[in-house]
Amino acid sequence: MTNDSAAHSITMKRIWIGTLVALALGASGCAGFLDDIREHPDYSPGAVTSGFNDEYREWIVRAAEQCDAVTPELLAAQIEAESSFRSDALSNRGAMGPSQFIPETWATWGVDADGDGIANPYSIPDAVTAQAAFMCENIRLSHAGVAAGSLEGDPLNLALAAYNAGFGAVQRFGGMPEGGEYSSQTQPYVQKILDRKEHYRELL
Repeated sequence: MTNDSAAHSITMKRIWIGTLVALALGASGCAGFLDDIREHPDYSPGAVTSGFNDEYREWIVRAAEQCDAVTPELLAAQIEAESSFRSDALSNRGAMGPSQFIPETWATWGVDADGDGIANPYSIPDAVTAQAAFMCENIRLSHAGVAAGSLEGDPLNLALAAYNAGFGAVQRFGGMPEGGEYSSQTQPYVQKILDRKEHYRELL
């Protein structure tokens, strides 16, 4: 590929990503996320995958080896709740990929699990591996909080709530966050994952 061709390819890729994000997020409230995308022009869905498949199965099983508390069925049920297994998922709040990482969280937890040189939240291997690591840490923090008496509740439930709402919310409430969107979104999110775990246990 010539230098001119390579530059054109990169430019077109950036235009495509910017257009996709603008359409998904709307014209207002997305400037910060668009700036982040411009800094990471290689963030793209690539081959779009929808639905549980062998690639998800392989990487979910691998990712769950990071700690005993995070099981394959938990990760699978969580991905279903997050994105319904759509690798190109992009929320109106800027959460990306199958595991729905926002840019700030991805900057901390993103990994290049498939070794292609890019830590990409739209990549199934990268996203699922980072999801498991993030959940392992949330569970560790939740166990420590319960043991110290600063948190009340089941550590797994608190860890799931932290993935959805942030561990700071769990700390502020001393347990499961409640009220407003915590009651309408976070708590149903946690319950959905707990209810769907058994389904995926039979598939993994």
